[in-house]
This record gives sequence, structure tokens and C-alpha cells, in this order.
Amino acid sequence: MAEWERVRLGEVIALDVDAVPVTATTSYDIVGVLNRGRGLLFRDPIAGDETSYKTLNRIRPNQIVYSRLKAFEGAITVAPNDLGKAYASQEFPTFTCGERMLPDYFRLLTTKKQLWEQLQALSTGMGGRRERVKPADFLTIEVALPSLSEQRRIVDVMAAVDAQIAVLTEEIEAAARTLSALRADVPESDDVPIASVVDGIDSGKSVQTKGEAPAQGKARVLKLSAVQLGHFDANEAKRLDDHSGYAQAHLVNDGDLLITRSNTPERVGYVAVAFDVPPDTYLPDLIWRIRPDESRCLATYLGHLLSAAEFRARIASSASGTSKSMQKINKKNFGALKVPVPAIADQEAYVAKCDAMADALRVGHSELSHLRFLRSALLSSLLNQEIEIPESYDALLEEVS
Repeated sequence: MAEWERVRLGEVIALDVDAVPVTATTSYDIVGVLNRGRGLLFRDPIAGDETSYKTLNRIRPNQIVYSRLKAFEGAITVAPNDLGKAYASQEFPTFTCGERMLPDYFRLLTTKKQLWEQLQALSTGMGGRRERVKPADFLTIEVALPSLSEQRRIVDVMAAVDAQIAVLTEEIEAAARTLSALRADVPESDDVPIASVVDGIDSGKSVQTKGEAPAQGKARVLKLSAVQLGHFDANEAKRLDDHSGYAQAHLVNDGDLLITRSNTPERVGYVAVAFDVPPDTYLPDLIWRIRPDESRCLATYLGHLLSAAEFRARIASSASGTSKSMQKINKKNFGALKVPVPAIADQEAYVAKCDAMADALRVGHSELSHLRFLRSALLSSLLNQEIEIPESYDALLEEVS
């Protein structure tokens, strides 16, 4: 296995800032940097007469850029090679890779925790009192540097995995659009108040937890994130060390129809049917259980119906609250909302169509999760030299290209 050289960044990249004077009559496309190496954040353009900045840093394709203020959060990336005109404040220094460092290889390094921790070590202080990471200090960071040919092989292999992730993501997005269309195609029926087809709504219970992941076979309480848009995730739960305050009525079971009673304006009133619920899973106070009269209205029907865009909007409009970040629904207003309730046979047909696409969507999300885990493990193994791509890979590429 080839030895990798240990170098300081200053040996393989160079500070290269293009400060552009701001003119009042020019519009500037502004970018920031997302944390944990997630790339550029594209902000709304600003006009020159709308900013107090005298100069802006032009961000060029394939340049390394980080946030001096948020470097401790891993706010570093490499600009895309097809980036158009983009600008940032002087808090975003830029660097150009030298002949020994491929920009695409450094982009992989920016996604790893090791580099984030090195940036964090350079940023002393706490919270808003943290010191900015100076370019000179950034360039002292040491990294393991493979040869250019090894860098290319690693970049190429990871690009192939990323291409598979992109294709699967597109398939999932297409399935989600199809499911949305199926949910909107509700059988015709007269609208009735939800309260007229519901036997009751059960409240959960507030409890203090440490927020730790639940242990196998131990009591747990659902997080708000367990109830998503028409989808239930039983893994979204916290460990419940003391459940003495909970009663049997607070247990969550397969088939329960759950709704978030308090959440952000976009997520309040999310509805989903619970499935694959582990034993001793309890209902928190921010989630309700809806008990439909199954002789008139199926829980699975309501689960899909109330996840359709039209009825999501009705639920959200019934919510109240003074905070822009959190809204609440109440049982009276929710029960007064009118929904179509066709014959049971029509409900079953509607549910069958939606369930088939929802199942396909779940499979897609599961495959994507496994693929992303594989990507992370593969990249770590490559960068740690636990596995090596043989040089014969280069010859193979030449033969097929």
C-alpha cells in the first residue's frame, strides 16, 4: 500500500481572494456555506445600494471557501465546478488548490468529521464569543495526501456512488409526487365534520427524558418526528427510564392513527398510522391518538386523506399560536373540519392505491438510507487507507473510455 504524505494545507493550497468593489447599480448573487460540509447556501441576490459592504469576495468554481465565524460547525466546502457568478462577504475567504491537490478530492475531505474537529480546535471561545478562524491558521491544518492518481481513483469511485444516490433520490421524489396525486384523488362524497366519524381523541402525557436513544426491550416515548407527512417512524423515540406516570391508555399500538398537536407551522397536524411499534412505546403530550368509528371511517383512510395537500392546508389554517415557530391545534377546531367520507368499499379502494405507493416510498427511503451509510463507510475506509483502489483501475478506465 502506497504511503501517503502528511502535509500542511499551506503546502498544497493558497489563499486566493478576489475582492470586488460593490457598485450601487449592480445586483450580486450571494452565497453562504452550510455546516458539516454540505455545500454552498444560495441566498437571495442583493443590489449594491442595499448593502453596507464596500467589497464582496467573488467565489469562483472549484475554490475552497469557509465561514470564518462558523468554521467550528464545519462550514467549509469546495465551490461546484459549474458555479456561475457568486459572491460572499469578507467573512468567507477563498483558496485555490495547487498542482498536488484535486479540488474534487478536497471536497470529500470537507465532508468528514476529522476536518470539522480541526476547524473547531482553531476556533476558541463559546457560542457567539467564538473567535473567527483566520486563513493563516486554517493553512496550518495537516492532512494526509495521496498521490494525484490515488486522489482521482477515490474521487471517481465516490462519484459513482453519488450518482446512484442521485438516481435513487430522483426515484423517491417521483414516488412522493405520485403519492401526493393519489391522495388528492379522493372518492366523491358529502363532507362531514371529523368529529362525526371519530369516537374520541386521546391525549399523551408530558414527561421529562434525557433525550437518549431507547434500549432494546426497554420503555420508550415517541418524539414528534415519529409522525411525519403520512408516514410513521417508530425509531424516532427517546428512552423512558421512569414510565410510572403513564397508564395503559398511553401505549401506542399498531394501527393507531396519530396526529402532531403542536409543531412548526409546516408540520403541525401531521397525521400517520402507526406500524411496527415496539412494546412499551408511549404517547407524548404533543401527539394525539385519533379513534375513528371504523364502521364509518377507516383509520387508514383518514391517514392518507389528512395528508393530502388540501386537507393539510385546512388543518394548518385551524391551528393557533402567537409564535411563528410553533403552532397548536385544538380538538374542537380539528373536529369541526369537514372531510369527505365515502362508503367503506370506496375508502378501501382509495387506501389500497395510496398504500401501494407509500410502501414503494418506504422501500426507497430504506434503500437510500443504506446507500448513504455505505457511502460514509466507504469514504472513511478510503481516506483512512483501510482499503485501496488498485492502480489497475486506471488502466481499466483507459480501456473503456
